[in-house]
Amino acid sequence: MNQARRVLTGCGLVVGAAGFFLLGIGVSQRAAHRQEAPPSAVPSGGPASQPSGRRIFSPSIAGDPYVLQQWKTAVEKMERRCREAKEFCAEAIAAREQMDEIQ
Repeated sequence: MNQARRVLTGCGLVVGAAGFFLLGIGVSQRAAHRQEAPPSAVPSGGPASQPSGRRIFSPSIAGDPYVLQQWKTAVEKMERRCREAKEFCAEAIAAREQMDEIQ
């Protein structure tokens, strides 16, 4: 009887953990939808405009001005290191080519 009780308790714990996991996913999705645009930010009757600030949760960072500026700074530092110490030259060239390709 003791063994059956342990199995039943274990199964209950697994089912409970799965339930809390699914509940957490539901809560996080609801919270993510609330963060996108509050109702007061969307004008009534007209199309929704693009937000003026950064979209830090966006899966695409290629057009983010902050990311592009940080990338440009990193490439410039690698190029300067290549000129001064002859280090990271291949990486600097590849990074510059990628940056020029995207922009």
